[in-house]
Amino acid sequence: MNRTVTMNLSGIIFHIEEDAYDKLNNYLSTIKGYFKNSEGCDEIMSDIESRIAEMLQGKVSNIKQAVLMSDVESVIAVMGKPEDFASEGISASNEPKNNENESWNSNSGNKKRRVFRDPDDKIVGGVCSGIANYFDFDPLWLRAAFAISFFVFGTGLLLYIILLIIIPKAKTTAEKLEMRGEKVDINNIKKAVNEEFEEFKTRMKDFGNEVKSPENKQRMRSSAQKVVDLFGDVFHNIIRALGKIVAFFLVFIGIALMVGLLATLFGRGTISIFNTPGSNIHFSLYELSSAVLPTDLPIQFLVIGLILFLGIPLLSMIYGGIKFLFQIKQKNRIVKYTANILWLTGVVLLVYVGIQLGSDFAEEATTKQNIEISQPHASTLYLDLKPMAEDDLDVTYHHHRRIRLGDWTMISKDENKFRLGYPVLNIVAGTTDNFELIAVKSANGYNKKEATDRARNINYSIVQVDSTIKFNSYFDIESADKLRAQDLKLVLKVPVNKVLFLSKRMEKLIFDIDNVNDALDSDMVNRKWVMTKQGLECIDCKGLENVSKR
Repeated sequence: MNRTVTMNLSGIIFHIEEDAYDKLNNYLSTIKGYFKNSEGCDEIMSDIESRIAEMLQGKVSNIKQAVLMSDVESVIAVMGKPEDFASEGISASNEPKNNENESWNSNSGNKKRRVFRDPDDKIVGGVCSGIANYFDFDPLWLRAAFAISFFVFGTGLLLYIILLIIIPKAKTTAEKLEMRGEKVDINNIKKAVNEEFEEFKTRMKDFGNEVKSPENKQRMRSSAQKVVDLFGDVFHNIIRALGKIVAFFLVFIGIALMVGLLATLFGRGTISIFNTPGSNIHFSLYELSSAVLPTDLPIQFLVIGLILFLGIPLLSMIYGGIKFLFQIKQKNRIVKYTANILWLTGVVLLVYVGIQLGSDFAEEATTKQNIEISQPHASTLYLDLKPMAEDDLDVTYHHHRRIRLGDWTMISKDENKFRLGYPVLNIVAGTTDNFELIAVKSANGYNKKEATDRARNINYSIVQVDSTIKFNSYFDIESADKLRAQDLKLVLKVPVNKVLFLSKRMEKLIFDIDNVNDALDSDMVNRKWVMTKQGLECIDCKGLENVSKR
């Protein structure tokens, strides 16, 4: 029974007999003493230790887990004894060396080479040169075969990538020796390391001489300038390519917008004014213009103004993009000045249309009209909205309270009138014993009289059946009055101690009605309310206080 110790060799942990460890340690110390004054001493020792660790790994297994003295002696026989390479020359006919060759051959069998990627002779990854080293032929033929298979059969690249992944790279000196089929012993490792150092010094010396020569200095300056020019050209080409892409999109977008503009103006296309879920209401530009523009202002002023104001920039964008795409460098001042004059003409026309239209909104007037209602036989008045689909804006606009253009909302138009909605209903305390309904109408005009006439022309009606008032969800104006911010507010005056019932549909008309319970509009519907001296108070609103505070 022998004692074992734990040893770390080249990053690998081994269990080794104590006397075998002493012999291996003395062996490595002796080698290090021989190479301590040599160039690349650390690299030589690292390669030697890596090779010894690799050989020892092959001598242990799950059954035999410890390195024995015989294993160390076998490794030393393969690597060579220090006295064999103490002097630079070693005779090929030496008996010990022959024994080493036999031992190395017996250790590795007939297979002296291993497949590695050659990092010292590579084009891409060293695959071809590594395989050529293994089979001992010129890597040029293998590279030619890969190139032919790539361009002719299309499989060379995939095969090369697979080999690049599965074939390891020869990193250490020992692996490079194995790749070339040379004996991996101390002498060859030392020789390979020294050759690498000599080759590196030679390259550095030649490079220094080239750098110092006047011709090379001029060549380097020329090369540096070429590199700068190359990067400049690459950057310029990238910017140029990006510019062409941007120019193409500008031309495409400009043409699309121009076609849309012309289709809307000349083809009398439609413009979506309200586009809410479930809604599909559209008006043509001509319909909208006829509803807004003053009667004595030709619509052609607006059309031509829009064409020039929007069309000239779009044409300029298309023209500029085409010039950039086709490298047209010629500048035409006539085109430039003509475009500027036409665009300014469009601005002038639109400003003129705006001034004329704005003058029709100079004054605002408000009128009041009492809408006659019958007093209910009981003390409760029921308020509801007409249930007909054509009058119910909820079919078109769902829960949107008002969708406005300024102060008005356009619903539909026929030959003689515009239909607008919704009116707004407010509920206040009355001063008499009767229910009263007042329509507050407002409109704008060039002067006060014109605005007052437009307000009076607002037409609104209700339907009353017994104790139920059914409100319309719209009001009408004459088409000759144009759209001048016409608006309608309804005020229902409720006597004290009288009761109201608001149907669910009335949520579309009521807006921020004051009440004692401080309830929201949505909480006021489907409930009865009594008018007190303090204001409206709910009489069937159990738990409403909690609802209104959420």
